[in-house]
Amino acid sequence: MVGIVPTKVCDEGGAIRIGDLLVTSSVRGHAKRAPANPAPGTMIGKALGAMSGRTGSVEVLLMSR
Repeated sequence: MVGIVPTKVCDEGGAIRIGDLLVTSSVRGHAKRAPANPAPGTMIGKALGAMSGRTGSVEVLLMSR
């Protein structure tokens, strides 16, 4: 599955910048910025927008495998 979708995000892994990889967070229904080396199979996609608040929504390029 590949596509661009709005995704709820939180600042649990730090502020999200354009191009950051995203993984699931401990906040239900939200993604967070991925660590330097995310575990295989945990990546959701790549952020196409930035978010600096505590929670918000950004466009994400899904890269499900």
